[in-house]
Amino acid sequence: MQKVTDTYILSCLLQKARETSFSCVLLSNKFEDAYGRWQYFAGFGIAQVTEDLSSVDRSADSPWFGYVSYDYKNSIEQSLSSQHASLCGFASLKFVLPEIWVGLDRNGQVHGTAEGLSLWEQIQTAENDVAQYAEMDAIVQPSVTWSPLTSRETYLNSVAKIQAGIVEGDYYEMNHCVAFTATAEIDPYITFLKLNGKAPAPFACFLKDGDQFLLSASPERFIAQKGKELVSQPIKGTRKRQLAEDQAQADIEAVASLKESEKDRAENIMIVDLVRNDMSRVCNSGSVQVPALCEVYTYSHVHQMISTVKGTLKEGANVKEIVHAMFPMGSMTGAPKIAVMQATEGLENFSRGIYSGAVGYVWKDTMDLNVVIRSLMYDASKQQLSYAVGGAITIDSVATEEYQECLDKAATVLSIFG
Repeated sequence: MQKVTDTYILSCLLQKARETSFSCVLLSNKFEDAYGRWQYFAGFGIAQVTEDLSSVDRSADSPWFGYVSYDYKNSIEQSLSSQHASLCGFASLKFVLPEIWVGLDRNGQVHGTAEGLSLWEQIQTAENDVAQYAEMDAIVQPSVTWSPLTSRETYLNSVAKIQAGIVEGDYYEMNHCVAFTATAEIDPYITFLKLNGKAPAPFACFLKDGDQFLLSASPERFIAQKGKELVSQPIKGTRKRQLAEDQAQADIEAVASLKESEKDRAENIMIVDLVRNDMSRVCNSGSVQVPALCEVYTYSHVHQMISTVKGTLKEGANVKEIVHAMFPMGSMTGAPKIAVMQATEGLENFSRGIYSGAVGYVWKDTMDLNVVIRSLMYDASKQQLSYAVGGAITIDSVATEEYQECLDKAATVLSIFG
């Protein structure tokens, strides 16, 4: 019997996903996380479904797996709308009680339905040749030609308009995004294996809803709840990880550059203040704290500046109240939130869809949702791929540098194709 590898476990979970119309596979990729419970957490099939957060009952025996698209903001704030075509065909919001689920927690305990536990046992005792899954580079991906929805010139002009709005006092910071699309026939299951192998991330997920697929290498947590504790971890500040002969020294220098950047710290702190304000709407007065400010984390291809905001939930705060208070993640909007989302509609020529939204689970007294970034969207019926990326624009931003940062962020995900 071959050794069971992480890649083999994921491949088996994805094979199960092929058999169902809905599946959600959440991965931690063994990143340290003081607030996360699961190493693997997966749900398959639909026993019950809702598009109303009020119906997400935390007392259910099984976990709810689901997603909130960015344009759900229009249901929270009536002054907001989305006039452009969406990047994908996901619903505005959907949560599912799966027919089958299984999870491996960080203590090594396995939980799930009878069929889920049986699936896990089969994975662990497999006689298959798991070595075939060890080399991601052996998986052949199709060649994909990407078309930008936003040209470089249009992006530079938009940055100038954003900065004019900042001067006028309309807002302080805007997360401005661009998108790329392509027509190609891919195998989304193998593509996610390839993506997770090349860019493992702490909040990675594979989501399938009918013919819509989300393949995410997200490094960002939107919200986690455990009991009365609520946590959010916004990202603002990125440095491309340069490959070098002396990798350790190159990383040290890049991390130091990010930590010492007044611009990146200012962007991060501005969003931290926004998140603190959002969280205070559902947390006890005086309980919202920032235990970690502007810390830098290193991933496979980038260094990221991340802060942690924590609060104590008010008695009786439910899922809908929490999400409505916090959504969308401030790092994906800017500040103040409503003003920048209104202005964004006139500057971005697409509706983000599930990009900038959240995917995760709700179960009993816990909840964990990521931020949908570093993610591919695939419409299998149309053979349409899409990818979006953005960054914070402030008065100090240099438009050409911001555009290059978008390309750097996109490069990791897009490079998995031939």
